[in-house]
Amino acid sequence: MAKISVSLEDDLYQRVRDAAGPDGVSGWLADAAARRLRANALRAVGEEIAMSTGGPYTEQELSEAQAWLPSSSTPAR
Repeated sequence: MAKISVSLEDDLYQRVRDAAGPDGVSGWLADAAARRLRANALRAVGEEIAMSTGGPYTEQELSEAQAWLPSSSTPAR
């Protein structure tokens, strides 16, 4: 396991510490990093599928996807 040092603004650190609860800040940040990596991988697959099937998604396709999967309307970037 790698050990790193992370600098956060004081207010952000307090909010993360409060949100982390019993998991601790390290566990909370590790979970957040893993979620971000999964979201990025899923986005890359979606973009690859779009390009291999005729180009970028249309606004209508994006709207339909967001209605079907509400969490998709919140980018993970």
